[in-house]
Amino acid sequence: MTIDYAAAMALRDEGRRFDYADRETMLYALAAGMGRDPLDARELRYVFEGDGFCAMPTLAVVAARSDIARRIPFDLALMLHGEQRLTLHRPMPTAASLIADSRITEVLDKGEGKGALIYTETTARLADTDEPLFTIGNTLFARGDGGFGGPRGPAPATHALPDRAPDHVHVAETRADQALLYRLTGDRNPLHADPALARRAGFAVPILHGLCTYAIACRAVLATACEDDPARVRQFDVRFTAPVFPGDRIETDVWIDGDIVSFRCRVPERDVVAINNGRCVIVTP
Repeated sequence: MTIDYAAAMALRDEGRRFDYADRETMLYALAAGMGRDPLDARELRYVFEGDGFCAMPTLAVVAARSDIARRIPFDLALMLHGEQRLTLHRPMPTAASLIADSRITEVLDKGEGKGALIYTETTARLADTDEPLFTIGNTLFARGDGGFGGPRGPAPATHALPDRAPDHVHVAETRADQALLYRLTGDRNPLHADPALARRAGFAVPILHGLCTYAIACRAVLATACEDDPARVRQFDVRFTAPVFPGDRIETDVWIDGDIVSFRCRVPERDVVAINNGRCVIVTP
């Protein structure tokens, strides 16, 4: 089917309720690799409901998951997650009831054979106080659905990384079962679990969720730029550029320039950049 631009732009999903508790908060942090050393007090507070218990900022992307883009007729088999954006209006609670509204903000037609870019936005507020909590933006690249007659752009500019050596390099080892753990946070796409399906999609083994790498990048920025204080993170934006396989070692290059933290995630053994043009806005102490 061909994308109907007017129908896509009219899509709305308003007033959806989402609830999560401390279990989901700890599971998300464990899936990001927090707590590998159970004696590390800096990470223990993300995975144990003791003193100082807190939530990772990027928990937001699974706390109010929207499927509004799937109401647009495009080939799911050729869809890639292109970008992820997050703005936090206040720190993520360790448990909450949320009300979320989602919409399509733009659909760009890159041309026949060049695909389409689908931009979505979800805003969430606390159900009990109506206070805004976060805004999520997604860019999906529908590789097989260009040429429908929509606007061509321009697409938003990406964040440029500093032209100097990184100030920090954070190393995270992923596990062979990392995707099986992360999928329990809500994304049950079999591409991340079924070896036969992964081979049909052109991968030797199931790949890691892009949003798991996104969480690992957040873990790196928290450790290197925020003194592991999640309340300092206000914005966390990335561009996905290559898949990660469970078991890969991820090195996150971090540059700190005042309240702007730039970052990218590399897999050195395969010489690929998995996340690029990362930009985190922090509150400086």
